[in-house]
Amino acid sequence: MTLEQLKALQKVVELGTIQAAADALHKTQPALSMAIKKLEQQYGFALLDRSKYRLTLTPQGKVFYRQAKSLLLGAEQLESVGKHLAQGHEAVFRVGYDPLCDSQFIIDILAKFQTQFPTTSFELIAGSRFSSLEQLNNDEVDITFGAWFHLFHGIGDYLTLPVEEFEIVVVAAPSYLKDKTIERITDLYHHPSVTLIESNFSFDSEQLGAHSAKPLIKTRDAQTLKAMLVAGMGIGFVPKSRIKHELLNGQLQQIALADFEKSLIGEIRAIIKEDKVLGPVGQQFWQEIKKLSNS
Repeated sequence: MTLEQLKALQKVVELGTIQAAADALHKTQPALSMAIKKLEQQYGFALLDRSKYRLTLTPQGKVFYRQAKSLLLGAEQLESVGKHLAQGHEAVFRVGYDPLCDSQFIIDILAKFQTQFPTTSFELIAGSRFSSLEQLNNDEVDITFGAWFHLFHGIGDYLTLPVEEFEIVVVAAPSYLKDKTIERITDLYHHPSVTLIESNFSFDSEQLGAHSAKPLIKTRDAQTLKAMLVAGMGIGFVPKSRIKHELLNGQLQQIALADFEKSLIGEIRAIIKEDKVLGPVGQQFWQEIKKLSNS
């Protein structure tokens, strides 16, 4: 049995005649007939019912053909894999992001890339607060998204693209704020602070976004941070984009402080190492981010 014989059988079943199948495959009618005959002789039963003008499958032929189609599909997929690998497509493409970043736009791009690059596996890796550069420097990811500060220029050589702004607000659950007066920064010292685990960078510290003399309650995950705040476990500095729903439905309440900005505005950027050589998938991904940045 060969793939050529199975392809011949498939075309005959689709078109109904040897002549039509031969024309479609650019073969002679005798050559195609011989291919089918050899297949039938190999297994000792007729695949095609030749009693009518239009050829149809015999009962045994239907069972055989069902399995043959699976084999042909696998061969097509293998051929596609070979072509993609020959073009240098990455076997794995890794994207990182820190908790300040809304990952939905990344997911939207990766969903499109599943079809465009079917042989590439994608990994979306969340990190701790401000961990985007750590991920790059440790070669854990190929590209990352995170808060960008000008001091990062002194840490290494990077290429960046602005993606979106983030807004940090001070919030707590109404149940926690009940009967409490919080008007100034110093008032926060008397309340537990729910915060994200800090990164290993020297500029990041336990006190960044955590104004509390009481024990801190830490997590690495923004979703868990939100859940702890909703549960009334303390006060937190949180990206507003991550708690829009909770602010609208009253699960969380923004706190206005007289001696502090209403919110802190920062920038999320896509970041790669300047000397990073991206493959076809990475290059296309970077182009998608450029479109997003320019829109």
